[in-house]
Amino acid sequence: MKRTIEEALTEARDRILRDDFVRAILTGRRKGKSPEFQRIDLRPVEIKGEVLIQSVAHDGKKDFTKNLDPSSSHVREILDSGFANIIIDSTTESYQVQITKKEEAIAGLSKVRLERVLVHDREKERVLPENHPIFRTLGFSDSSGRIKATSRDKYIQIDQLLRIVEPTLTTIASGSRLRIVDLASGSAALTLAVHTFLSEKFEVETIGVERNPDLVKKATKVAKDSDQSGIRFIESDIATAPREGIDIVLALHACDTATDDAIDFVIASKAKIALIVPCCQQSRGEGVEEVARGFPLFGRDGIVDERLLDLATDALRGERLRNAGFSVDIVEFVGDEHTARNLLIRGVRR
Repeated sequence: MKRTIEEALTEARDRILRDDFVRAILTGRRKGKSPEFQRIDLRPVEIKGEVLIQSVAHDGKKDFTKNLDPSSSHVREILDSGFANIIIDSTTESYQVQITKKEEAIAGLSKVRLERVLVHDREKERVLPENHPIFRTLGFSDSSGRIKATSRDKYIQIDQLLRIVEPTLTTIASGSRLRIVDLASGSAALTLAVHTFLSEKFEVETIGVERNPDLVKKATKVAKDSDQSGIRFIESDIATAPREGIDIVLALHACDTATDDAIDFVIASKAKIALIVPCCQQSRGEGVEEVARGFPLFGRDGIVDERLLDLATDALRGERLRNAGFSVDIVEFVGDEHTARNLLIRGVRR
């Protein structure tokens, strides 16, 4: 329903201050606003017998944590700081606000079942917990439900990707049908994790596209063993993959020009959302060479030139999506200690 921004934010604040408040997520940027952070997470914590609101603000590189007095003006100041998408979850309801480019607030309410946890010093909460059955099926976790050391980097990448996916879908009603295509799906661990997570809230059909027949066979078996419905894997190049009725396109660590093929696919399929993580690009385009010529200090040190060209390549890819009608941001989706290829191009069709 449409509401004034003042009404929507006042209700958001009131819900955060209630005794059944579980968490809040603030993302996106309102027209004409410049929030200091890319995302802020709020949750209640109990410290020395007093319930405070813990704020964790993310700037794309670091987290900044503060504990706020609920009776102060800090909560309302955060809500007023310029975010376009706000989710406030209680133990039984999820209150969602989207502020449009016309400066209108669209508010919605859906049912959830969550637990209110007030512990202050706790292990970081993951979107899909370590003991989720999908990670046992993938071979990531041991018999006690703990992620193996050899799989931890991949697990962190999956968790961070899901954190980026979640607020991107706040405008889509719970129970809606989503069609997802994962291009160059490889071993399909990310494909299965995204499908599993989104299936908890939406009616999801997922297609993994991979040209290696052995990987397709392996992914199909894992999907069957996980007892997941609505997911399949096909042997295909990106250019010939199904593109009708696509809502979300994933292309995670698609090597070299496969990333550019994925962008072609996103544009041609008229997909609503694109999440693309480039990998090992060769930076051959004329546009990239033109960028390099504008920096006279380059051309002497190979590793420096390589990194410049990688960044220029991804900047040009983001610009292609913008020119095709997408709102685009390029973010660091995981720390470089987990993977050197850690930039994610996120596009949402305007």
